[in-house]
Amino acid sequence: MNLDISNQKRIIVLLSPLVIILLGFTTASLFSNIIGGWAWVPLAIVYWSLLGLSIYYFKANKAVKEWLKKPKRSFLMVTLSLLLGMFPLTILIMNYALFDSAILIVLWLIFALINPWFEELYWRGLLLDAAADWFPKWVGVIYTTILFVLSHPLMWGVFSIASKSPHLYIYLTVMGVIWSITYYKTRSLRWVVLSHFIVDIGNLTVLTFLNIYIPS
Repeated sequence: MNLDISNQKRIIVLLSPLVIILLGFTTASLFSNIIGGWAWVPLAIVYWSLLGLSIYYFKANKAVKEWLKKPKRSFLMVTLSLLLGMFPLTILIMNYALFDSAILIVLWLIFALINPWFEELYWRGLLLDAAADWFPKWVGVIYTTILFVLSHPLMWGVFSIASKSPHLYIYLTVMGVIWSITYYKTRSLRWVVLSHFIVDIGNLTVLTFLNIYIPS
């Protein structure tokens, strides 16, 4: 599961979230002053590009398919991942009428189809693997989860009210820990990516970015 990279590169990988969050914050701040909530589009492009470049450059000889190989059985963690992933579906059920245009539906689906791959390969794949040789697993889980949670208010929260909700921080923390443990137990990101996809479908993503949906 570990990455066969030099210590110098490992340090860069482990510090890369700070750079990515900073560049994401800068992008969000710049474009939100010009196009408001639609700043999520350039932010997503910059964010996914940075995650993709990090994965490509620092994965060394590890193929992406190794992160997505057939998972080992772990009934408890897979069940927890899927159940927690389905929790936001209640938001979709109660607010589906907010999708009042085809473009919103298309953008919502595109985001949900793309985002889980980049985020899970980076936050749970690349970072947890990079931390594995130096720290106990629980340290890697805490480190990646904290930065994963902070990335939401510091990037998406620049223009999205929902992304600054304390309830969201609690939920993201629980999900970050559960997804990390699921990766460790199953040695695969398949179930994690699926759970993340369900979350992005249920929490209305694009509608929250545009503040069309604001949690009470």
